[in-house]
Amino acid sequence: MKVSIFIGTSLDGFIARSNGDLDFLPPGGGEPHGYDEFMATVDALVIGRKTFETVLAFYAWPYVVADRAEST
Repeated sequence: MKVSIFIGTSLDGFIARSNGDLDFLPPGGGEPHGYDEFMATVDALVIGRKTFETVLAFYAWPYVVADRAEST
């Protein structure tokens, strides 16, 4: 079994601001950082409650890989 992690952090090492805001992340993720390639290798995704509640408010679910979405 292989376990991998992909985390977007600020320069000071935080995943989110103390109030939970992610405003330091550029809209749409900014430049490519290998996220799509990483997600193409993922079979299961584990996220915390606060992350789940945050992404529920997004326009589109951010964890979809195009070629897998068509086959499910």
